[in-house]
Amino acid sequence: MMMNKKHHYLRIGLDYHGVINSDMPYFKCFCQQAIARGHKIHILSGGPEEKILNKLNEEGFEFTKVFAIFDYYNKKGLACRLPNGEFYVNDQLWNETKAHYCRQHKIDIQIDDSPVYGKYFTTPYCLYDHKQKNCRLIWDKKTIDIEMCEPQLAVKMIEDIFC
Repeated sequence: MMMNKKHHYLRIGLDYHGVINSDMPYFKCFCQQAIARGHKIHILSGGPEEKILNKLNEEGFEFTKVFAIFDYYNKKGLACRLPNGEFYVNDQLWNETKAHYCRQHKIDIQIDDSPVYGKYFTTPYCLYDHKQKNCRLIWDKKTIDIEMCEPQLAVKMIEDIFC
């Protein structure tokens, strides 16, 4: 299964909470391998962005861009901090935001652990299972299991599907 691409690189979206932070050493290597091969890595998170950036930089991650839902809506005046210090954004807005970001930034594949977000995506969405170390991609009316084996092999499997 191949897609016609106008560029030689992929734009890969990676969720932070539940994906990257479930296995930091693995995804650090995955990001390094993908970027070394010319791909772009967009890390999508609930946020806040500053906290995610600090952790990624502390761990020595390579990435192209970080996007945080909280910061996006906070700038629009649609987020608030609760008395317990947590933040709140309307559930509908929150759940569809990563899908909107991926369409807007022409992300080729989003790897995420939330089945709730998947229904909003037109971008190929790969549901990640950190216990099984795999990702189930439902795309083009087919289901493809991507084994998140050695990071360089996982990047190659994604290339084989999308390049």
